[in-house]
Amino acid sequence: MDKFEYKIFNISREHLKRESFQEELMNTLNKLGEDSWELINVEGLNESSILWKVGETTDILFLFKRRKA
Repeated sequence: MDKFEYKIFNISREHLKRESFQEELMNTLNKLGEDSWELINVEGLNESSILWKVGETTDILFLFKRRKA
């Protein structure tokens, strides 16, 4: 039976605003891929306002898995 291990990579709203965000993200994803991590899900986390019931993305979570050695 195959066993897996998992990794969660979190990107905050402040990081999303950085000018170099896309390049940094691509470098990080490529490095994780070289280390056998496979991206299996991306989930945006939202913060809603009680008065306006409008959500704003505060973080993005990337979920990876790879086979245990």
